[in-house]
Amino acid sequence: MAEKKKRVPATPEETRHLLRKAVSCAPRPLPAGFFPGLMARSEEEGCARSDMLDTLDEWLNYGYCRIIDYITQDIEITAEGESFFY
Repeated sequence: MAEKKKRVPATPEETRHLLRKAVSCAPRPLPAGFFPGLMARSEEEGCARSDMLDTLDEWLNYGYCRIIDYITQDIEITAEGESFFY
């Protein structure tokens, strides 16, 4: 039986880069439910949930996005975010 490859945890910088790249490559406008799915996939890839939430907090503070569903943490990109991500 083949052993599973152990994933190395991502650094906060790698997490930030991964999330920004994924949002940049997503269809516009950001589809509903896309960001929570992205966070789940990133967590599977080794990103810490706390690092992802820190990145989301930064984006919210800079005005790049706004939360449209507080339970799932789904977001939409603002006009300021358009220039940052695209």
